[in-house]
Amino acid sequence: MNIQNLETFVYVVHFGSYKKAAEALFLSQPSISARIRALESGLNTVLLKREGRKSYLTEAGKNFLPHAEKMLSQYQESLYELNQQLYIPDQIKISCSNSVSSYLIPEIIPLLRDKFPDISVKVMSHHSEEVITKVLNNEVEFGIIRDIPHPKLNSITILKSHVGLYASPDHPIFKTDQPVLIEELANHHTIFYDHNSPDWILVSRLLESVNLHQKMIVNIDNMEAAKRLVKKNLGICFLPEHAVQEELADKTLAQVPLEMNTYMSTSITLVHLKEKEASPIIEFIKTIYK
Repeated sequence: MNIQNLETFVYVVHFGSYKKAAEALFLSQPSISARIRALESGLNTVLLKREGRKSYLTEAGKNFLPHAEKMLSQYQESLYELNQQLYIPDQIKISCSNSVSSYLIPEIIPLLRDKFPDISVKVMSHHSEEVITKVLNNEVEFGIIRDIPHPKLNSITILKSHVGLYASPDHPIFKTDQPVLIEELANHHTIFYDHNSPDWILVSRLLESVNLHQKMIVNIDNMEAAKRLVKKNLGICFLPEHAVQEELADKTLAQVPLEMNTYMSTSITLVHLKEKEASPIIEFIKTIYK
């Protein structure tokens, strides 16, 4: 069924005349008449009767009108939602945790600019809890943080990063080519990077199981600072894999092979309001780490 013919029918009924409907739709009266005839032909019934300059609904027209209005309304709503999804703003605001800002944002933005070349991006770095507040207050389009569930937010995991043990390549722990037993870690000073997330509880319990806390010389919540301490050969440290790619490439850090059955990882999630449709930008970012 042609939506333009439905629209014309509803307009004629609303204005009570072909002439006024033609003016509202910026069409000629013959075009209005042709659309009404096409609609009636498709339905195999008469919907309108004309008496002079006035138009009146037939019984069939009265029965059909609420259906026509409903179909037209649904079409207009669908068109609006589609246009909203296709709308790309000139600037987007993103809030993310400090570690995401340091390690993932430099990867995401070039890809985002390739896909949406006219867009500019404003990135604000905060603790994950503050990022959630900004998303809830609609101050930013979305946030990228460690995994923190919230009932009003959609949370999409975009990256699961393996957590490994790292040390300076000159560290004594590399004196053998064999995997290191967890118990042997108690022989070395430890730098504990406190990620403050549920994923990191496993790391903390692992340290406790072999009394590694007794060898902890630094407890720090800044990943970049933790890495620099490790590079200065001050101790060994558990870190997420995505944060040490440059150091592994330039061989200022090395991963310690561990003999253990537990696989440790940390999740990075994209969060946005449940009440808002995910924009094309959000949908694109979700595809980057698939």
